[in-house]
Amino acid sequence: MNTATNNTINQLMTRVKKDDENAFHQLFQQLWEPLFVLAKSILNDEVVAKDLVQEVWIDFWERRKKIETTNIEAYLKQAIKYRVYKELRRKPLSGEHKEFLNEITTELTPQDELIFKQTNKALANSIQELPERCREIFQLSREENLTNQEIAQQLNISKRTVETHISHALKSLRMRLTSFLFGLMF
Repeated sequence: MNTATNNTINQLMTRVKKDDENAFHQLFQQLWEPLFVLAKSILNDEVVAKDLVQEVWIDFWERRKKIETTNIEAYLKQAIKYRVYKELRRKPLSGEHKEFLNEITTELTPQDELIFKQTNKALANSIQELPERCREIFQLSREENLTNQEIAQQLNISKRTVETHISHALKSLRMRLTSFLFGLMF
């Protein structure tokens, strides 16, 4: 996008933050299609792509006053990518996707190996940064494959406490690793 368009988008964003619905509609008109094309290109599903773009715009309007960025287009594209990847994690793979995955060679390039090592290191570091009890419970669950009930009995705590710690750990790790992985990808 050229500088004039960026200035217009920045001006519209300033007005949107002041609850200007007309500015929101103008911004929507300028940016809806590129966001839709991005979502559709990844999902290969026009209906779901439209739904996700709509969700992003609704969330954008609801959070307009809290958004702190000088590049709203990049912000919205990142929001779309996040929603798309969330959707891909949620739904099962189609036959077409499974077929494609079966055709991919399993040999790792040196770059793949480096990314794998960096990701494992980031995961290990993130686990170490968890609070001590949370880390202990998470490791018993994921590394020693104990059930929540077994962990509760071993540590003499309630099963619900175990579930809470694991949920907290997963949320924390997901947040840390998502930003790490997006940094690698983009």
